[in-house]
Amino acid sequence: MIKNIVFDLGGVLIDFVPEKYLEHIGCNENDVPLFTQIVFYGKEWNEYNSSKYNIEQTKANLIKNYPQYSDIIERIINNIDYRYILFEKKDTSNYLKKLKDKGYNIYILSDLSIDSYYYNKKFDFFNYIDGGVYSFEIGSTKPNKNNYNTLIEKYNLIPKETVFIDDRLENIKAANKFGIHGIQFISLDILKEKLKYIIRNGDF
Repeated sequence: MIKNIVFDLGGVLIDFVPEKYLEHIGCNENDVPLFTQIVFYGKEWNEYNSSKYNIEQTKANLIKNYPQYSDIIERIINNIDYRYILFEKKDTSNYLKKLKDKGYNIYILSDLSIDSYYYNKKFDFFNYIDGGVYSFEIGSTKPNKNNYNTLIEKYNLIPKETVFIDDRLENIKAANKFGIHGIQFISLDILKEKLKYIIRNGDF
């Protein structure tokens, strides 16, 4: 019997759209894809999400690794504004609330910085969750086994009673190794159908 449903944030409950922020601060549209990858999808940002470095150290690391872009990196980091980066996926968050109302335990397992965590906390769906494990707290990002171990141990979850929803297939595969049912998030309609199947029949 499924009792626990675990959601990722980015790509599932939250749209992470740094492109809008870069446009907001006046980045040339031809440069937006480049700096989206360099700043927000590089190893430096991943280290920031796991609290290996704070935001100022992350900026310094980026400038060290991309000195030719030092001016624009300064502008990106110094003016960072999550209002132009993080957006609630209201259809998914409303579905989360319905699952909670049906009696499921709801958890979050997500990679994000402490700064984005506090911004995300303003969204109403956080009032419906029973707990969470976040990369900035534990010093590792998915698919590191530490993230899944911490979730299971912190909340005494039984893996076969747990479903994990994430947009990245490698994170689903890592959860499967622990015996957790996994659903790769592609769309809300597909999620609903796959979750119904698991609840009725077990795994795929």
